[in-house]
Order: sequence, then C-alpha cells, then structure tokens
Amino acid sequence: MDGQALRIGDHVELACEAIEWVDRTSFPAVVRVVFTDAKGHAWSLVDKAPIFGSDLDPELALPRPAAVRCVVKEFRDVPDASVVPLALVSTEPEGVAAEDGTALFLVSVDLLHPAAPG
Repeated sequence: MDGQALRIGDHVELACEAIEWVDRTSFPAVVRVVFTDAKGHAWSLVDKAPIFGSDLDPELALPRPAAVRCVVKEFRDVPDASVVPLALVSTEPEGVAAEDGTALFLVSVDLLHPAAPG
C-alpha cells in the first residue's frame, strides 16, 4: 500500500503469518500469528482464527499468510526518502493484543493493505 494514500484513522490489515494452531478443537479454532515491526521486533498474537482471516481452517497446514485488522494512528517521519514510510497502528478495535498487552505497533506501510469490509 502506498503510504501517501493512507490517512490517520484508516482501517487496514496488517500482514502477518499464521504459524501455530494453539487449539484446533475449540470453535472457532485458536491460532498464533507473527509479524516483525519496523524496529525488527517479532510480535506474536493469539486469537480465534477468523480474526486473522476467513480462510484459516484448522485442517490447513501452517505456516500460511494471515492478517489482523487495525487502525492507523499516526505516521513517523523517515529521514531517508529511499526508506519505506512507517505507520503506528492499533489492533485495539479488534480486541487483539500481544501477550504483554501491546496493541500499538510501528510498522512499515508495506505490511498494510486495505481492510476488507466488515
């Protein structure tokens, strides 16, 4: 997604990767997804599979692409124009957070895609 096209308040999907079924027997199944922020920190989020994509089925092998809905809170200046712009996003509207409670993440806008309706 072009960082210039994003605005504060936009609902977007943050690309991540589903890596582990935490509980295949519950309905809906629970899955762990991961992504890396702009500072190189790897984050893990655990929640019901539909939170991370409608095509995540517990019968499917992992890893596979996933996404979490979030809201753009602000942009961060990048001194080098050749570097991809950064955005601070919140997963709070979806009720999703990292295990330590973090719900604000500084990420490259390359990881953001228009949110599907819903």
